[in-house]
Amino acid sequence: MEGTCLIQEPQKKKKLNEEEDINEKSKCLGDLPEEVLRHILSFLPTKDAVRTSVLSKSWEYRWASIPNLDFCRELLKLSSPAKRRLLMNFVERVLCLRGSYAIKRFNLSCDVLRDASRVNTWISAAVRHNVQELDISLDNFKGEFFLPYCLFTCKTLTSLHLYMPIILKLPTAICFSNLKTLTIESVTFSDEYLIEQLFYGMPVLEKLCLHDCSWGSLKVVHLSVPKLHSLRISEFERPNSSYGDGCQIMIFAFGLKEFNYTGELFSDYCLYKSFSLEKAEISMISYDTSAQIAHRVCKLLTGLSNVKLLLLSDEVVEALRNAGERLSHLPMFNNLTDLVFFEDWAIDLGCVGLLRILQNSPCLKTMKFFEGIRLWENDDWMLDPLPPCFLSHLKWIEVCDFDGESEELSAIKILLKNAIVLDEIVIFCSERLAGNLEKQENLYKQLIEIPKGSQNCKIVLQ
Repeated sequence: MEGTCLIQEPQKKKKLNEEEDINEKSKCLGDLPEEVLRHILSFLPTKDAVRTSVLSKSWEYRWASIPNLDFCRELLKLSSPAKRRLLMNFVERVLCLRGSYAIKRFNLSCDVLRDASRVNTWISAAVRHNVQELDISLDNFKGEFFLPYCLFTCKTLTSLHLYMPIILKLPTAICFSNLKTLTIESVTFSDEYLIEQLFYGMPVLEKLCLHDCSWGSLKVVHLSVPKLHSLRISEFERPNSSYGDGCQIMIFAFGLKEFNYTGELFSDYCLYKSFSLEKAEISMISYDTSAQIAHRVCKLLTGLSNVKLLLLSDEVVEALRNAGERLSHLPMFNNLTDLVFFEDWAIDLGCVGLLRILQNSPCLKTMKFFEGIRLWENDDWMLDPLPPCFLSHLKWIEVCDFDGESEELSAIKILLKNAIVLDEIVIFCSERLAGNLEKQENLYKQLIEIPKGSQNCKIVLQ
């Protein structure tokens, strides 16, 4: 018995020490300033922050002041009507107990169903609490849905993300005086005048993202966003065929610095007076090589004439084959210094679209071919007329995914022969070639024997 006591006594003492340590830490945590505690709670999911109310009397309503509220779809998912009502009551309780505390970030993702009035009440509550960042993702509507009017005149809002696969109903008066970031997803626009008013009411908007939005049956829309710095547009879901043959969206963004388009060009996008454009990327996800698509590519490129860095997918270059007479009207890219080609396939050096872009880029300094480059023409093919940049500015070329096939070597020969001021060409072997050192050595011998227009050009095979 005596021996047993000697074994158990340290364990009891250890347990007491652990409890004292926990109490001490809890006491220390409670002694922190309220602002610090709110900051700590802001890192917790909303439902976990609410659970801290059981810690002690002083913690009962501390969660009500947290600056970030996140009511995600997992919390409000439709599992059963009873559970849905319980969870929606929970959201309203959280909002009711906030008092005068401001909301910094409010995230709401749920199925609306027939609870449109309650959902709007939550959004209105966020606006009343001077919300700064608002993320709204709504789905499964039963009947018409209108966002509350107060949202469109919120003075504190700086960031808005809106996902609503429904026709967006807009009020006649809109003023987002401090909104700098806007993302709109899966929304259908139906009124040209109200769309223009929407963007006119964003005088300081800097970043805009339009993802899978539909322009309905509209024919022409003017978007004027003078302070816009970044514009991203993506289109993957084809609009209803009854909407017609696409809309012409004319974008006036004088301060635009970065533009990104990804999709199938269901509509015409025309950029005007983007004098400060630094980077533009166009990625076509389409096998449509019709003349209409080619014309839309030309229009888009025309609006990017002042860009410095241009990234194009292989399908953009291929689409230009069918541009016909419009290709001759492509603008000069006098500011373009860096040109990058990417996506799935090697670029054909003989493609008329590529040649036109090169001929219209007199100050081009670097070119990069992520998926390689080939020449499918005959061996006697010549680069004619010779792009001016080959004679004065083109200093560096990078070619990736190189297999050493004859079509690739033909393209490399043309580049080396005609780029008379080239300093370096870097060629990265493909994965298929990477393990074959003997073939790499043979290829390198072939490369260094190719006649070069620039005697100072360095050939690097990686």
